[in-house]
Amino acid sequence: MHLPSTELVRLVAGHWDAEVRLKLRDNSGLVLATYSFSLDFTITDYDAVSIYLPEFQEAAPTVGLNLSYDPIARTVGGRAHLDMCLYDGLGSQSEYLGVTVRDSGTRPPGPTGYSVWHTDGAGGDSQRMDYTVILDHNGARIPLRNGVEEQLRNIDTARLRLVMLPGMSQPVFCVPTPLTLDTPRVPIDEKRSGAYQGDLKVELRLPTSRP
Repeated sequence: MHLPSTELVRLVAGHWDAEVRLKLRDNSGLVLATYSFSLDFTITDYDAVSIYLPEFQEAAPTVGLNLSYDPIARTVGGRAHLDMCLYDGLGSQSEYLGVTVRDSGTRPPGPTGYSVWHTDGAGGDSQRMDYTVILDHNGARIPLRNGVEEQLRNIDTARLRLVMLPGMSQPVFCVPTPLTLDTPRVPIDEKRSGAYQGDLKVELRLPTSRP
């Protein structure tokens, strides 16, 4: 048996199995014996584990909160969506994926766990806009607490997405986990006008027991 190099490069990370049967016949075509060969192996690519943001490719993302002003209620708030896909280096067959989202700004966040601050460096509630983070996994919306890991299970039965990750030559399956950044509406008079900024960090952890 020979596996050409052109086919070998198509073996992306994941679990593979096959069965090869060899039948021995005499001149009349009668089957004298059958030999079966089972192929079962796992390919890993843990160096390629990544948090993939399709909208930003390899660039550092800058995400707006998509805030809008309601002139009748005189409130400001909004909702932004961030497409995200997690690749585990195992063809998305891990037991679980551990996802942690942190407010990594220099100031402690507000009561919702995540905040952006007025860029002039001043403090106080009027200089801060608070928001929440929700992750969508296989149709379930999961609120994420700041700095608390959420374990996503049933990875192999999730609605996987076939993507071409940066630096790869073959597509792989990743786990879609889009984020929603929701800023509850607050009275505009309670917030200072101007630009706000914050930092959000997403961390991915794999099980310690791996193939």
